[in-house]
Amino acid sequence: MTREPPNDDESATRDAENATRRGLLRAAAGATVAGAASTAGCLGVTTPADVAAQNEVSGNVGHFVGPSWLADNREDAVVLDARDAERFREERVYRARRVPFDAITSRESTDDGDVPDTDAIADAFGEIGVSPDDDVLVYGASVGSRVTRVAFALAAVGHEGSIRVLNGGLSAWNGRLGTGSRDRISPTDYEPDPASSAWVTREWLADRVGTFNGDGPGLVDVRVPEAYLAAAGSDALNDDHDRHGHLPGAVDVHWVGNVAGRRMTDPGRLVRLYEVEAELDRSGTVVVYGDDNVDPTSTWVTLKAIGFEDVRLYDGGFGEWANVEGDRGRYPVETATNAVVPTEGSVGGDDGGGDFSCTG
Repeated sequence: MTREPPNDDESATRDAENATRRGLLRAAAGATVAGAASTAGCLGVTTPADVAAQNEVSGNVGHFVGPSWLADNREDAVVLDARDAERFREERVYRARRVPFDAITSRESTDDGDVPDTDAIADAFGEIGVSPDDDVLVYGASVGSRVTRVAFALAAVGHEGSIRVLNGGLSAWNGRLGTGSRDRISPTDYEPDPASSAWVTREWLADRVGTFNGDGPGLVDVRVPEAYLAAAGSDALNDDHDRHGHLPGAVDVHWVGNVAGRRMTDPGRLVRLYEVEAELDRSGTVVVYGDDNVDPTSTWVTLKAIGFEDVRLYDGGFGEWANVEGDRGRYPVETATNAVVPTEGSVGGDDGGGDFSCTG
């Protein structure tokens, strides 16, 4: 039987269908970001290559990197997963190591107040085979505070290698994935070299009350405004605290403003938020605190990423300050001032601090 040749309209339709199929196959096989993005745009769908491209980091930004950096450095960098054990087993970057989160938030009591327990933190990194000179990339479901706490913990123990955070989290990664229990890793002996300049103590702050955001250091409260203002009846108030309010002179910039879904907020917006609206000095000392020692690390990393030179964490947090025993006149709590900088942001995934409060 003789097949009749197709008419011009049929040929055009068939050519278009073939071109579409070829485009999808190229995207699935890892075509260039530009090509995949173009194909996806025409089809009204989003490919893994599109997601990866959306999370690339450009410009003069520190610490945060996009998926292309991980693709180029996968064999040389140690990849740390900040999520919980269940999600780690379900899916992770191939050969990533899960961080024991409780250990890296450990604190020890001193005469000057609570500080990071650098011995416990270093032991936790050693157990998963991290060495002090390893280049490290940390990821989670987003760039929320679980991820940034891992970055801070590495800095606190004096990590010598580079410390980077994957913008966009796991969903931005379109490379090889792993599942199941962790790979066998040989522990290392991680000897800490505590970087005490990364944090401040209760007594350090008490010595400077009355100078914050004036003649002395900048001080940022990262909690929601209701907690900062001690709003009566608010669910944001922690029932475990004897007092409510904030450290005198602190300006409130809720940490979620640092995050836009699963990626960091636009750097230009962040510069305006902290330098213009919060009036912080990038060349001076800035201290950040919240209810705990997890959420403030988002602001700690963010400020360093946009060029602030000396950023420190109050690891004891407002909980320690509000509940201090003895002469509380040395540790005053303020409610009358209203230095609140409005923020917009949202955290994708489950990277808001685990069992810790997402709001401070």
